Amino acid sequence: MPADPPQTATVVTSRAIRAGHEQDFERWAAALGDLAEAAPGYRAAIRLGQTAGFQHLLFRFDDRASAEAWHDSDAVRAHVAVADGWSTALRQIQTGDRIAFDLPSDASASKWKRFVTTWLTVFPVLLLVSLGVRTVLKDVPLPLQLLPSSLLLTATLQWIILPRLQRYTRFWLLQDSSGRLQT
Repeated sequence: MPADPPQTATVVTSRAIRAGHEQDFERWAAALGDLAEAAPGYRAAIRLGQTAGFQHLLFRFDDRASAEAWHDSDAVRAHVAVADGWSTALRQIQTGDRIAFDLPSDASASKWKRFVTTWLTVFPVLLLVSLGVRTVLKDVPLPLQLLPSSLLLTATLQWIILPRLQRYTRFWLLQDSSGRLQT
């Protein structure tokens, strides 16, 4: 299969979607695909989904000028502005038939933001679990009190708290100081 010409451009838009706006994104992405397909120089579109609320849209155009003309058109700018209300984005463009992109992921999250959100969530749960265990096991030595406390806290974090925390805070955790996704 012949390689794409060296001037072929790929636009990658990565979006972290606020919880509750997944259906908005579905409709938005379909309409953006229609806008791309109608643009001069359009070649193809690919959508890559990650964990809930994280999506990457790839659009291929004949050349960088076609890709930028499409993205800078009034229709696409207005369409992008809608999604900016419920998601945060990073747009990258590369030219050629062998290109590489660094995609944002949950590992891109700011460590201080992750610390703050985790601690604010863990502290009240830890407090409640510890109070409950100390009430039930008040005459048991502290290490034996900590055993069920740590098991309950770890299980609650793993299966209930962290998945929800990630879903509801990803939008903010992955933003840099300018409000764009960070890689």
